[in-house]
Amino acid sequence: MRTPSEQVPTPPSGGAGTAAPYTTSLVVHVDEPDLVPDIRVPGESVRLLAQVEVTISDRAGGDNADPGQLVLIIALDLAEHRRERMVAAMRDALAAMPSEVSFAVVTAGRGHGDGPVRYYPAGPGSWAPADRHHRINAAFAVGAAPLAADGSPRSFGYDGWLAEAQRLFASCDRPLCRLLLVTDGSTGYEEASLTAQLESCGAEFACEVIAVGEHWDYRPLERIAGRLRGTADAAGQDFAAALAAAVRRACRRAVPALPLEITVRPGVSVESFVQFTPEHLELAADPPSGPHRHVFPALPWDPAGATSEFLLNLRADGAEDPLGEELQFAMVSLGSLHEAVTACWRDPRLPPARTVLRTNAETTGGSSRVLDSRHQMIVHLRKGLEALGGGRRADAERHLGQAAAVAHRLGEGWVLDEIGVWGEISDAAAGSVSVRLPADSHRVSVTLLHLGARSAARTTRRTADRQRPTGPCPTCKEPSVPGALYCVRCGRELS
Repeated sequence: MRTPSEQVPTPPSGGAGTAAPYTTSLVVHVDEPDLVPDIRVPGESVRLLAQVEVTISDRAGGDNADPGQLVLIIALDLAEHRRERMVAAMRDALAAMPSEVSFAVVTAGRGHGDGPVRYYPAGPGSWAPADRHHRINAAFAVGAAPLAADGSPRSFGYDGWLAEAQRLFASCDRPLCRLLLVTDGSTGYEEASLTAQLESCGAEFACEVIAVGEHWDYRPLERIAGRLRGTADAAGQDFAAALAAAVRRACRRAVPALPLEITVRPGVSVESFVQFTPEHLELAADPPSGPHRHVFPALPWDPAGATSEFLLNLRADGAEDPLGEELQFAMVSLGSLHEAVTACWRDPRLPPARTVLRTNAETTGGSSRVLDSRHQMIVHLRKGLEALGGGRRADAERHLGQAAAVAHRLGEGWVLDEIGVWGEISDAAAGSVSVRLPADSHRVSVTLLHLGARSAARTTRRTADRQRPTGPCPTCKEPSVPGALYCVRCGRELS
């Protein structure tokens, strides 16, 4: 069942200046509203899948946020031998900033073992407007910025850079806070410290990450960008274009912190919440404010107002519920908008109700089971690539085989092409894959870093191409979305 979409103006946010006004719409769709308890296991919980669609449009039309609301930190976590390229990249990055943006440059401290510190502008609590005067001064000053000595280990990790950004943003009254972390992996990280710092940052700022150089561990950057609602990009040795693009990307996101909240009733839990566009991310909620309320921090809303699509995976226990009545299991909230997630428990002894074919408009994004299958495909692809990078043949072939089987069923040819880069697919439908080892670990890292953006973009293109309607599966009569190649229930190829 699909609830009507709403669109209402949202009041401007607080802080200096006037935020660009924006509008929001929220749609929740449960396309399999009949839940069937398992009579073999009394009290066993059942999965309930719901699609959530959010559209946020701002007056800037995706060009720029109100620069009077925006503050940027460029953090330079780089080794000394990259100084020349860093200076060139900073010139381009400064030129990409709108003039009313406030900014600061953070580098490693000058003393041995010092953590990150504000290098420009000098003076506690100060920020520089991105006018011509400060652009020239900052471009000149970074030529002498303290960088890590080549080959010298640091006494702080990525958590140190995030902590310094958090401290600086706390002294700023602008609502749109963006960190651009440029790193060549010199810092390293400790898992526990990074996890704790990411939780501490919450939704205070967003982070774009630029990975400079090759043959080092990119995995923490994907975690940082995913948790702090940004993009991680592998830039190679010359990172000027990537940094300037990250600045422009950060300045386009005009919507302030606007979290999605999910409130579940007793007996219901959130198993997962996955965003499919504009980035494919499995989202982590902030620590719950109560046993039934989950807040997902401000997400990377598409600046041009394109719809963001999510899959909400709930686990429901209906031991005390009546059969055959429409019940509310959860509420999805976005600002002042609220939409219910409803379904019915069906008596498992009764035959299933006849499935009603959905219209083309309702199936453009695919059913919740299609989205769930697609997410599992990406999860197995990611795990398979990680196993390849670690040289674990059995794990790589098992996960890539499962990804290939789902890709074959859903007609996701790009996944099969990706798997073909690393090995041979002897039977996609059966998930039979053999891999070649050793794999290029750097190439694996780059693929993993870009996987979320690539898979989300692929979804958008496939959605746009779905025009030819397809009838129900001739074998199991399951309705199919327009343009589908294989049945999502039995896997049979569709005509």
